[in-house]
Amino acid sequence: MPSVEPISVHGLLVASRAPTVLDFDPARDGFSFTNSFVWTDADLGELARRLRPLSALALAASGAVGGRLLGRRASGVGAVAGGAAGAAGGGDVLVRGIAQRWRSFGLCGGMALAAAERWHARGSVPTASLTKDAMRSLLRRRQAETLRASLPRFVAAWARARLDGSAHPPLAEAMAREVEHAARKIESGRLVVLGLVGDAPDPTRNHQVVAFGVERGEASGEATFHVYDPNAPGQTRFIRTARLGSDPSRTDISTDIPTGPTARGFRISTRPNWLATILVVM
Repeated sequence: MPSVEPISVHGLLVASRAPTVLDFDPARDGFSFTNSFVWTDADLGELARRLRPLSALALAASGAVGGRLLGRRASGVGAVAGGAAGAAGGGDVLVRGIAQRWRSFGLCGGMALAAAERWHARGSVPTASLTKDAMRSLLRRRQAETLRASLPRFVAAWARARLDGSAHPPLAEAMAREVEHAARKIESGRLVVLGLVGDAPDPTRNHQVVAFGVERGEASGEATFHVYDPNAPGQTRFIRTARLGSDPSRTDISTDIPTGPTARGFRISTRPNWLATILVVM
């Protein structure tokens, strides 16, 4: 096999061998607006509707706890009353109040999936020409699809990274399977929505991007992905995955996607330009 000389791309070391790169241009096929949305009444209403089963459960639990202070029979009555109130939409106020503690929110999964779908459909209107307001409802729906497809895996990987607390969590076996899955899809001409998992204290800080290019490395789990990041319109970002040399059960992932401490907490991870693992969302 020919030797592969490393070169620097946006500060990352990647191999010089030509990767498989699909004809996806973030400046044309990604959205021109950033992944930052301010709550509207429609957003809050949709969120409350989707979370109604959970808010109903929360109200039922709070009713039961309150009832226990008055006795066993009151506890049962409180649980039934709380559950009924939640099923009738009484928990919507709770959901809206919690959501509005954050002035803005993101729909990275919705933006990633919608951009991938539009590229595969080869529409005549470039995705970059679409406005945030016109796409908002679709992006909410697509965001929900990505969460239904992958939320348990996001949470499990994030929890393992948080519990481990090291720069190289023991997630390499799972990561290698995801790298192989993503690489095969790209090499067959399909875009991949990739989930990026970090170790930020807030599990909602995980992220989603579109992978449109890949170069496999020599070892299992080793690859460099070209991605469209909804947080960076028009730019191509890179993610390099590998197993840790001294312990192949652990991950070693770098990226030029900004991660780490921010003025308001953390972006994806507690370390700059670092990820715990990746996963194929869709």
